[in-house]
This record gives sequence, structure tokens and C-alpha cells, in this order.
Amino acid sequence: MRSRIFKALFGISLAVSIVPPAAAADTTDAPDFDEAAAAAYPGGRRIYTVSLGSIPAPNSTATDAWVRLATYYFSTDGTVQEAFFYWDRDTTVGAASTGVTSAGCDGCAVRTAKGFEPGSGGKSLTGTYTATDSALTITWSGGLRETWNITHPANDVAMIALSGSNYGANVGYGFGSNASSDVFVSVNQVPRKKYTGRYAGYSGGTSGGAAGPSSLDLSPFSTCNGNCLSWLSPPTTTCSACSSGDASPIRYYMAGAGRRNFYEHWCRCLTSAQCYTGGSHRKPQLQVIGDNGTFHGWVGVEASNSAAGTGYFAVHYHVDL
Repeated sequence: MRSRIFKALFGISLAVSIVPPAAAADTTDAPDFDEAAAAAYPGGRRIYTVSLGSIPAPNSTATDAWVRLATYYFSTDGTVQEAFFYWDRDTTVGAASTGVTSAGCDGCAVRTAKGFEPGSGGKSLTGTYTATDSALTITWSGGLRETWNITHPANDVAMIALSGSNYGANVGYGFGSNASSDVFVSVNQVPRKKYTGRYAGYSGGTSGGAAGPSSLDLSPFSTCNGNCLSWLSPPTTTCSACSSGDASPIRYYMAGAGRRNFYEHWCRCLTSAQCYTGGSHRKPQLQVIGDNGTFHGWVGVEASNSAAGTGYFAVHYHVDL
């Protein structure tokens, strides 16, 4: 019931609370940093990039899934603002062009979940918070509540992990620093190495979702241009066979626009001169940036469907911490 109330609230009443494009989760202006007041912030950090959602647990009979990708802005007066993007598996999402192409590689358009493309606004929430050295509680307007555990995986970043909610969110990860939210690293400057983390995802059926360790390895990617990396994997049996009977390779893209990054991949049975326009795995990402602007990876979600009640939805993070 709480999850249905949450979806109705986010999908309807907050639809009029659109964050202007210049402030949508990656460029919101925040108050100037007051170092003396830093201890009042959760984990000593004022801005967190966050991914969270409601994902059925493994072996669960639940079929409800939604995901949210957000930036949390904490103030020393105990208030918090959230700019976020939200996708619900019961609603058709579809693909949208990011405006970025893989020119320099295969010259194809890179896509993302509709609503996350550059220039698109998100929704917003306001609330209050309390924090100790190891725990954070947020109460959003309307009474929605989240509790988080706080850790410090590095000296320039704090981490929060969702420990509970009263509205159905059951998995969540966030990383915070005191860097301005308009600080980012261009995709062609992102270190090409393996980033590790965790995921929880759901793709339908009655056996629940899947969860566990995860990784994103950029080491085989090539630089296409300033905003795009790409890799065409060798043929793999993890994809369906092509019509020729051969195994299919997988095409991967990582593209960017500020802290918003666009990760897309799919099994590919096309000639080198063709671009893929069908269904794919579309994974909106927000960069994790340390206090002094160091790039550490991403929090992200997957929202991939072309019809309501179908497709892949997931919450994940991949970092070098």
C-alpha cells in the first residue's frame, strides 16, 4: 500500500513540481560551503548523488518495481532538498536521444531512459533530517521517511546505504562530498578501469529480483569523442544467437552531459554500418565526485521498457572506493 501511495504521489501530485533544467539533479546551485559548519551535514558532506528504489528481493513473489535517481542537498538548519528523476515499471518509459553520438567510433546516437535526456527537468522534494556519526533519517514533506547508514570509504567521500523506509523503498546507495554539484569530469577524461559496487534488479516473473556484487569495466572502451566512449565486445553466448547462427557481440556506450552520464548496451546482430534502434539496456547515471573534484564512479539506475509491466529495472553503484 505504501508503495502505491508513493507512486501516485510522485507520478501525479509532484508532476507540477518540476525542477528547472538548469537545476535538475546535476547543476542545482547550493549555498556556499561553510567549512566550520560541515560537521552538521550527514557524514560531514552537504551534497549526495543517490540511487534508490523498490526492487523485489530474490525469491520474492512481489512484482512492483520503481527506481529514482537523485541529488540530495543538505543545509545546516536541518532541512534537505531533493532533485530527482523517477521511473515506474508499471508505466511505459521508452528511449530518448541524449543528443550525443559515438562519432569517431560507429557514429550512432546514444540513448537514455526518457526523461533523463539533457535539458529535461525532474521532480523535487523538501524535508528535514537528523544525523549522527553513523545514521541519517530524512522525513520528506507528506511524511515519507527514509533511514540510512553512514560510512566513510575514503577521506574525500561519505557513503549512505538505505536501511529502511515507510513507503516501499528497499534498496538505495548514495555518495556525498562538499564539491559543488556543477563539478563533473568529461567522459573522455574518466579513468578507464574497473569500477566495482552492487546492484539490485528486476526483470519480471514470480521468482523475485536479483541482487549482488557488480562491476563496470571501462578498460576495453575506446574514446570516440569528448562526450562518448564505446566498446564492441567479442561475440558472446550470453546474447541470443544472430540469424546467421553466430553468437552476438554486445555494443556498449558511455556518454555524458555534465554529471549526467548515459550508459547503454545491447546484444547486437547488425553490420558495422548499422545503428541499433530497438530495445536496449538504458542506465541513467550520476557521477560520484570527491571533495576536491576527483572522479570516483557513478550511482545509477536502469529503466528499460517499451511497454508497461515489462522490461528491466535496477538500482546500482560502481565506484573505485
